[in-house]
Amino acid sequence: MNIPKKEWWRHRARPDGFVFQMVQDDKESKMEMWTMPELIDLTEKWHVDRNLIDGATSKDQVLKLIQEVGELSDSVCKGTDVKDDIGDCLVILINIAKREGTTLEECLQVAYNDIKDRKGKMVDGIFVKED
Repeated sequence: MNIPKKEWWRHRARPDGFVFQMVQDDKESKMEMWTMPELIDLTEKWHVDRNLIDGATSKDQVLKLIQEVGELSDSVCKGTDVKDDIGDCLVILINIAKREGTTLEECLQVAYNDIKDRKGKMVDGIFVKED
């Protein structure tokens, strides 16, 4: 099979959801897909199982988030796949939200309510809001 270096994704339906099949560099692998609430729950349990809730602080996790954002920046600048980097950032954000007594959904709702009516303009590729 002659597959270019880029990834090709296919999905196959199953009774309990989907299994996505990734083909990369002539190798096939299957990756289970969950809903966002399921992923958040699994990630929170993963944090507890590894003592990342009681054994760390929000400050520690923010420092880890900065590291992950740096890896995301590197991938964006190199034009490589960012899925893992964005996912790693979400894993840390889930941890911080949990320890701060909130959820990603609540945080996104607050942020969206803040920006939904915002007006501004693009300046050198950056959105600058009006005063």
